[in-house]
Amino acid sequence: MKKRVSLILLLLFAVLSLSGCGGNADTNKSDIKTYPVKTLKAGEESYPVSLEYQGITGESEVRKLSFKSSARITKIYVTKGQHVKKGDPLVDLDKTDLNYAMQAAQSQMDAAAAQYNKAVNGAQQEDINKAEIAVKNAQDNYNYYKDLYDKNVTLYNNSAISKQTLDGSKLQLDSSEAALNSAQQSLQQLQAGTRDEDKEALLAQLNTATADYNSKMNLVQDASMVSDMDGYVVDVLCKEGELQPAGNPVVLMRSDDQVITVGLSDKDVKKIKVGTKAEVNIDNKTVNGEINNIVQMADQQSGTFSTEIKLLNPIDNDQFYIGESVKVYIDAGEQTSILIPISSILNDGEDYVYVVENGRAVRKNITLGEAQEDKVSVEGLKAGDQLVIEGMKNIKAGYQVSEK
Repeated sequence: MKKRVSLILLLLFAVLSLSGCGGNADTNKSDIKTYPVKTLKAGEESYPVSLEYQGITGESEVRKLSFKSSARITKIYVTKGQHVKKGDPLVDLDKTDLNYAMQAAQSQMDAAAAQYNKAVNGAQQEDINKAEIAVKNAQDNYNYYKDLYDKNVTLYNNSAISKQTLDGSKLQLDSSEAALNSAQQSLQQLQAGTRDEDKEALLAQLNTATADYNSKMNLVQDASMVSDMDGYVVDVLCKEGELQPAGNPVVLMRSDDQVITVGLSDKDVKKIKVGTKAEVNIDNKTVNGEINNIVQMADQQSGTFSTEIKLLNPIDNDQFYIGESVKVYIDAGEQTSILIPISSILNDGEDYVYVVENGRAVRKNITLGEAQEDKVSVEGLKAGDQLVIEGMKNIKAGYQVSEK
């Protein structure tokens, strides 16, 4: 009897023990914590790419205007900052000596023409008379310039005029002497008759004299400086009455076009072309622009390629200062990449995010690219990854997660 009771108690203890073990297993299983998160399926997106640079306003648009000959300034028509139209007068030189030189060149040309025509057509008394008149005119011009030069020598020796003025009068004297010699030769040949080889030589003299006259006439025309464009006077570098040397800047001009100059890297310059759109930030104002010139050779010092951006909607001139530093954004087309919310990124010395795989959080280290508003392009993820965008601060790698 006692043995039977012991067996019953043993069986009962075994059942209770088994029941107790099964209960602990269920309890441990239910104790595994699941963290609620919100996910977003990562995918590739296309977005505009812009090149950000620092630019300089108006640098390449400033032009230096100068005269081809030396003379005194007689009249200045413009002032600094003035707006001018194409064809408006800017500065005048004293044309007295230039006109004399042109007249001497014309006399030489006329004499050469007469000499050649006589040689071709044969001398007539009327032609001889004209040649004599040409000689007389040339002699008068020579006498005038000879007297002028002698006076200038005296003035120069007394330090009353510059060496440049003396040299100018010497050139005029030499020119008038050449014209006189030519006229005299023409007269002599008319009187003596001309051979074929002489006719060819006379034609060459006529061509030379004509070219010299055209050159002198261009100098007279150049002595009245006019604007060749619509624009603004940046500065006036001369004063009335001053002797202006040839080639020295007289007026600085810039066109109505407002231009920004940017130095692009060798990598970025290949991403753009003439006509590429851009945006320029001037005094917190954004202005649309367009690339209108790209220098194909890199600057030796900076190694960058100078690029000009023309503003399509010019701002007020009194707000556009040449040499001002501005921010430039150049359209470089579109790029495709995986974009994720910036708020989903964590950092512990490295940038990383969590994705969900098989119900558990998996850490993925990422490399950040360009930001697009509240998103950023990244490397380290692939399309289709379930990116954790909410609740990521409460989990670690390996945690069991569930979708909110």
